[in-house]
Amino acid sequence: MKWYSTLMDNFVRVITVFLAVCLSVMTIVTVLEVVRRYIFGASFPWAEELVRYLLVWVTFVGGAAAFRKGNLVILDLVIGRLSEKVTTILQIVTNTAILAFLLFLLQNGLNYVISPTIIRQTSIGLGIPMTIPYAAIPLGVGLMILFCIENYTALFQKLGKES
Repeated sequence: MKWYSTLMDNFVRVITVFLAVCLSVMTIVTVLEVVRRYIFGASFPWAEELVRYLLVWVTFVGGAAAFRKGNLVILDLVIGRLSEKVTTILQIVTNTAILAFLLFLLQNGLNYVISPTIIRQTSIGLGIPMTIPYAAIPLGVGLMILFCIENYTALFQKLGKES
């Protein structure tokens, strides 16, 4: 499964570049909007909406990248006191629960994005279809599912070495 890990590494590299671009655009647009609003007394009608939608994308896609790198918050008070084998088994159970929840989110996220209400709707400021901002949910969750599957290979290899 080395090829799968390499593929996931490449996904994370692309995600990281995407996140850097999104955060840069958010920063530039926010600074420009503050300058326009407080110095010139005018504002772009689309600026706040763009920053909000980019924030949604950064949250879901960035959350997937953080999940892959293991940078999410974890309470390891109990795990630190368990043996390696028990810790690995607990991680497999946790990974399974996370995967089940992510599959639930993916199904509901996709149903929401393809619902007639969202498909017919366009944003007021940008004039883009609302499926674009909402697509961040199934995309981010889908990436987390791919990363969760990758976790299984590492955990089962670790469990095999500990036995």
